[in-house]
Amino acid sequence: MERIRGFDKCIARMRDARALDELYDSMTELTEMIGFDRFTLGHDVDLLRPLDNSVRLTNYDPAWIKEQIESQFFFDDPVRAVSKKLVRPFSWDEIPNHIALTNRQKMILNRAKSYDLNAGITIPVHLPGEYEGSCSFAARDIANVHPFGLPLGHTAATFAFESARQLMRNRDGKCAEPIPTFTSKQREMLILVGRGKTDAEIAQVMGVSRSTAHDHVEAGRRAYGNAQRSLMVLRAMYDGIITFSDIFFR
Repeated sequence: MERIRGFDKCIARMRDARALDELYDSMTELTEMIGFDRFTLGHDVDLLRPLDNSVRLTNYDPAWIKEQIESQFFFDDPVRAVSKKLVRPFSWDEIPNHIALTNRQKMILNRAKSYDLNAGITIPVHLPGEYEGSCSFAARDIANVHPFGLPLGHTAATFAFESARQLMRNRDGKCAEPIPTFTSKQREMLILVGRGKTDAEIAQVMGVSRSTAHDHVEAGRRAYGNAQRSLMVLRAMYDGIITFSDIFFR
């Protein structure tokens, strides 16, 4: 627990970042905090021809980045292939469960291990009307990763992408997206959804009917463009409506 005591503060610094360098520093700190060694965050674009408004932040070994580009691993990257199939975070040891690995893909995974990328998790990011992307956290030894590494990584990745989106919007002269307004009951709902509660369980805790609980959830989803429940919670955390502590420290 000591390692993540400052998680909320680090997330707040990420939210307040005014430049990609500041976001990079926050991601580096968070990566170490949850027990990983390396991270990479970026839009799913060709590294040989990156788009002007795409984002890529990473502290991977530059030699590995160079090898990826020169050998054009991007097109066959098994992590990228699975991230296109799933909308949830996944650990790298799940990869063979989702795709039939080719010899080249097996070789890519083996080459990554030579750079101490032995184990990791990836969080896909799919936003309507925008480039797809992902965030990965890698470790040389999975034993060093915090027990909550997957949900913590999911939170960090979502916040980082939101920060990157806002920074790019600011750079392009676009207005910041307005923060939705939630009632006290809707805020309570967000916390309960963040704790993994179903509509029926939310109704029981809040002392309302199941249909009312469902209406609160749907109102929250609509406030964030019909986002999935998990993304709704993370977006609300990013906006400061609820905090990491609200969910995990009762």
